[in-house]
Formats: sequence, C-alpha cells, structure tokens
Amino acid sequence: MSESRAPRIASGRCAAPPELPAPNLAITLPLDRYAPRAARHHVALVDSPSPDLRDAIVLLTSELVSRVVEHAWPGAGDAFELRVWMPPDVVRVEVRAPRPLLGGRPTAGAPNFDHLLFGHLADRWSVAADEQATWFEIDRVRPRVASPV
Repeated sequence: MSESRAPRIASGRCAAPPELPAPNLAITLPLDRYAPRAARHHVALVDSPSPDLRDAIVLLTSELVSRVVEHAWPGAGDAFELRVWMPPDVVRVEVRAPRPLLGGRPTAGAPNFDHLLFGHLADRWSVAADEQATWFEIDRVRPRVASPV
C-alpha cells in the first residue's frame, strides 16, 4: 500500500531557519533562458542522494528557477541566487531573487502544474512571493509506518 502525503505548504515568511548551517552550494546564476539547465547541472553535483531523490531534487529545482525566469523582464535584474543544503536528514533548495521575480498568486483558471509537482514530491515548500526566496524541502529519511498486525 502506498503512503499518501498531503502537501504541506508554508507561507513565504518561513524562509531558511536560523539554525541551518552554511549551504553545500551557494551560487549566483545569470537570469537568462539557460538558467534552469544551469541550476539542474549544479544541483545534480551536490552530495550523492539516491537516484530517485536526485531526480526529484533536479526536477523541483528546475521548477523554482523556471518561475524566476518566467517572471523576468528587461531591467528586472541580471542574476539570482541558488542555495542547496543536503545534510543527512533533509534536502533544502532555495532560490533567492527580487520579490517580483518569484511570481505571485497563480492566474485563476490556469493550470498549477508547479504546485502539483511540489505537492507530490516535496515534504515542505513555499512558492509564495512574500519574501525574497522560494524553497522546498524533501526528507531524506522517511518515517517508518507500522504495519497492521
């Protein structure tokens, strides 16, 4: 039987907790059409998670960065920051950019494919533009579910 998880959406005000150590990756990338590919490349080189976890991290990172690129306009800025933490218990990926580039509320009636992906693959996430960062977290160690007797 598969475990069903409800998406846990945090508000944008829940940026990186102060107790986080220095990130395993902190890089400033140019804000251009190649940014999602560059972000996928850099994230894939951090640590050595299982192939399934790596695929989820790379896919969701691409979504975060694509949102920034999608909301960019001439003069919006020329770069954004990608930060990644991969301690043994949780993976956290964060994109920091000027607030308008992080996107706002989805358009009514428009498909929300990024929210579906985050809701299915991430344990915690925020794509709200309340702060200057969007992020997701994936637990590396899944809690054991007691089997029925």
